[in-house]
Amino acid sequence: MSAPSPDDSLEQWLSWLEQLHPTEIDMGLQRVGNVADSMGLRPAAMPLILVGGTNGKGSTVALLAEIYKHAGYRVGAYTSPHIDTFNERMCVDGQMLDDHVIVGALHAVEQARNTETLTYFEYTTLGAMVAFARMRCDVVIMEVGLGGRLDATNLWDCDCAIITSIALDHQDYLGDTVEEIAAEKVAIGRVGVPLVVGELYPPANLIDIARENKLRLVLIGGANLPQSNLAGEHQQRNAACALEAIDALQAKLNVSKKAVAAGLESVSVAGRFERLSVDGQAVVFDVAHNPAAAETVSAAMLRYYPNHHVYAVFSALKDKDLVGIVTSLAPAVSSWYCAELESPRATPLNDLMQQIEQIQSAPVEGFASIADAWSAAKFAAANDTKKPTVILVAGSFYTLMDMRKIVNANASEADKQQ
Repeated sequence: MSAPSPDDSLEQWLSWLEQLHPTEIDMGLQRVGNVADSMGLRPAAMPLILVGGTNGKGSTVALLAEIYKHAGYRVGAYTSPHIDTFNERMCVDGQMLDDHVIVGALHAVEQARNTETLTYFEYTTLGAMVAFARMRCDVVIMEVGLGGRLDATNLWDCDCAIITSIALDHQDYLGDTVEEIAAEKVAIGRVGVPLVVGELYPPANLIDIARENKLRLVLIGGANLPQSNLAGEHQQRNAACALEAIDALQAKLNVSKKAVAAGLESVSVAGRFERLSVDGQAVVFDVAHNPAAAETVSAAMLRYYPNHHVYAVFSALKDKDLVGIVTSLAPAVSSWYCAELESPRATPLNDLMQQIEQIQSAPVEGFASIADAWSAAKFAAANDTKKPTVILVAGSFYTLMDMRKIVNANASEADKQQ
C-alpha cells in the first residue's frame, strides 16, 4: 500500500499509518532513531521537557504549556492519546495544529523513512517534532507514551524530565512491580539534568538509579502544594512538578511569578476531572483507566460532590486492571451504567457487570452502547428526587471518545435549531 500524497487528507494519512506496522507497539529506539537522525532532528532545536509517569502526564504538560505561553514563549505540546480529534496531540500555544501542517510533517517523515518500519506513535512523534521545528517553537513539552526507556519520545536528550507518578499499568510491557516500572520511567533522565519526581513515596530503586546516573533529582514533598484551575489533590502534585521544572529551567526560559499565576489560573485539560453541564445535568469526564487514577477520581468525587447520587457511565479495556479500577471507584459510585466498547481490546459487557457486582452491591445495568448507557443514566438522574445527582463518565479514553461524540452531536443539533 503506497503512502498518501501531501495533497491527501489527514484522515487518509492516519488510516494509512494504522496499517503501516504489523503491531501497535514495538518497543525500541533503533528504527525511529535512524529516521530522526536522517532528518537532522537530533539534537532538539529548542529546550525540551519530557513528562513521564503512570498518571498526571497530560495535566502536567497542560500546566507547563499554559505557564510558558503566558510567559510569552511559543510552546509546542505533544500528548497522547486524543479524545475528540487527532489534532489534540499536536498543539502550539494551546491551539491544535491545522490538518495541512500535520500532513506536511508526516510527509517529511515518509520522505526520510526509506525501508524503516515505524509504528503509528513513532511516526507521529517524529511528525510532531518536525512541525514544532517548522513553527519555530521556543520550547517543546512531550508526554511520554509508554514507560520511558524505549518510548519514541526518549529519542532526545531533554533539558528537564518529570515523572509525575508511579503505579501499576501496562504490565505486559513495563513489568509486574512498581520497581520494574520505575526503572523504565527513570530512563528519561539525563546526566546533570533535573529529574522532577512527583510520586510522594517513590520506589527506592528509582532514587538509587537517579543517583548512580548523576541525575539532578528533585523530589516533591507533601506540603505547601500549589493550587490551579484543575480540581483534585492529585492536580496539586502535578502543578508542583510543573513549577519545579520551570524553576530548574529559569536560566534558559525565564518565567515571571505573574506568568506562573496566570497559567495556573487558566489551565484546563479535557478528560481529567473535567466538570461539565450537559442539558443542565452535572457531568464529570475522567479517563480513570487504571486503579491509581480511579482512586484519585473517587477521592475528588467524594470531595466535590458529597451526598450526591453518582451515576457512572462506565466501560474499560480487557488489558486493564478492571477489579482495581472498580474497587477504587466504588466508594464514590451509587449506580453503574455499563456498555461494551467498540474495540478489539474491549472487556465483554457480561464480564464488566459481573466484576462490578462481585465488588459492590450497587445497581448495575448493561447497555448495547455508551450512547444507550448515557441516555439511561441521564434519564435516571433527571428523575431522582431524593438527592442531587452527577454523572461520572470513566474507565477508558475510548469511553470518553464515545461520550464526546454524543455531546458534540447534541451541541451541533442545538446550534442548528437556534
